[in-house]
Amino acid sequence: MKISGKMIGAIFGIVFLIIIFYIISDNDESKHIQTIAGDSSKGYSSVLEQMGLISPQQALDDYQKLSIYPPNSRPLSRENIDLLMPNRRYEQPLLIDKDNNIYCLFTADKYRVIGDDTITFVLMVLQGTKPDSERIPIAITKSVIKKGSNNNTAKYVTELSLAKNNTGDYVADVICAQSFPTEKKSGTYWAQVEFTLGDDKHTEAIPFEYFPENTVPAKFTGNFRDYIKNGSLYIDVEIDVLKKGYYIVDANLFDNELEPVAYTIEKRDLQTGKQWVPLLFFGKVLLDKKAKPPFVLKDLRGYRFIEATTPDPEFMDREMIKPYDGEYKTHLSTVSGLSDKEWDDEQKRKRIEFLQKESQGDIGVQ
Repeated sequence: MKISGKMIGAIFGIVFLIIIFYIISDNDESKHIQTIAGDSSKGYSSVLEQMGLISPQQALDDYQKLSIYPPNSRPLSRENIDLLMPNRRYEQPLLIDKDNNIYCLFTADKYRVIGDDTITFVLMVLQGTKPDSERIPIAITKSVIKKGSNNNTAKYVTELSLAKNNTGDYVADVICAQSFPTEKKSGTYWAQVEFTLGDDKHTEAIPFEYFPENTVPAKFTGNFRDYIKNGSLYIDVEIDVLKKGYYIVDANLFDNELEPVAYTIEKRDLQTGKQWVPLLFFGKVLLDKKAKPPFVLKDLRGYRFIEATTPDPEFMDREMIKPYDGEYKTHLSTVSGLSDKEWDDEQKRKRIEFLQKESQGDIGVQ
């Protein structure tokens, strides 16, 4: 069974909640309960069972299976679309005329727009859901771009000039920096279109996020270096930091045939100026995938995290770095030096110890 990134996050989250639950319950009364809860005949349930979660043994098995790799460097496959296409959208065709099997799809080529990037909007009205389905003529009565976290209260920004192309779809290329140059603050925007199909009126709206050039906190310089350290591959990425703060940098790694191998997440505080950020690609991940070098780093992206200080529905919790549009091929030509050793650290050992006690009934609540 292939394990998705979401499942990995869920398991780690469950384990975290269990440990927190245990810590806050660690008073004299709970210690007394723990001394007698090991005997299942006394009718005590485990913390996991009390919380209505998976069985303790299953939690232990899942965690041990997942934690052979570190949480910030894990396998990547063709099924991880959200990682391979991190800025993709997920709109699906909507049935708007059941009797005539007519569908509508309003979408765009990206969700986040950074700096002077172009975003392309497409409106399709078709009979069926296949790419070559017949296009159905419509009359567009209104198409605009608005700003606000809620489409119902978002404020008008500019017109959206959708034009019919040679396939019968309605398309608009928008450079936000040119279309609304006075916007200097990141935010959620909405593209909204109203059209008629026969006597029926329809409205479709999709959100997107825009990060003006003045909000971009750092830039990838295009300089890289790679090496093996402690049995793992490291690729250092040079970043020119314009605003100091807490940064998250992500990237994907491919083998010499451009098959997905691994992804990495690096989180750290960065000061202003040019500096190297090391990206870890765990040795066991590369060996288990039987990946052949040289490796190729792609989809390099990141952002500066901003902590909210006051409640604000329009607040954006990040400032985006413009993704690096190139790739980097490592100098590594052999996997010798990479280690097959499983990931290990103190927190992992503590979690396994806790789950082992839980599965044996040594920790419980009445």
